[in-house]
Amino acid sequence: MSKGFAVKQQTKCQYIANYIRTSGEILAGYRTLEEAKSSMSNRWFNQYCVNSKDYSVSELLTPARQPLAIRNNLSRKGGKGVLTGYNGVWKIFIHPRSKYSLNFDISVMAGRHYRFHSDVIKHNIISHYGKSIYDQWRMIVKSDIDSLGKLVKEVRSQITSIPWSYTCSQSSANLCEQVGIDIYRGTAFLFPNSFSGD
Repeated sequence: MSKGFAVKQQTKCQYIANYIRTSGEILAGYRTLEEAKSSMSNRWFNQYCVNSKDYSVSELLTPARQPLAIRNNLSRKGGKGVLTGYNGVWKIFIHPRSKYSLNFDISVMAGRHYRFHSDVIKHNIISHYGKSIYDQWRMIVKSDIDSLGKLVKEVRSQITSIPWSYTCSQSSANLCEQVGIDIYRGTAFLFPNSFSGD
């Protein structure tokens, strides 16, 4: 986790390249970032792809929405505490990965719960209710993308470190880019407003 910003003079691209070069955590024992990302995405899919049908079509197509709210007790000095933010159908959760870095998840309301893996959500909805219902749900979520953009901006104003996360799929990477989160080779970096490099 970066402290303060001795990295203020770096661009975002320089920061990411340096982080990958110096952090053993991000490669997770793999040769490339792509291999690490693919392995984690597959692991998450297998872990969360359960056939639970704990929601109705009505709950899926009329998702609960939250007003913009942030609960932040992240430590400025180390990997302690969490940040949880809500807006519309979206949730961002920042939490320690280790004492050196922060992880973050973007989740969306899918039935009764927030879920973060786009392929798991798609598989679960289609397997229980069919592609037509999934397409309807997806359009509802896409129509609320501005809420996620506002949530990202608010979160960026409240963090001082740079959380990172492997994306689950290409659609997850596209979503991150759409709301201003930097993506590099399938990995997302959530830069705070205090980072001055472009």
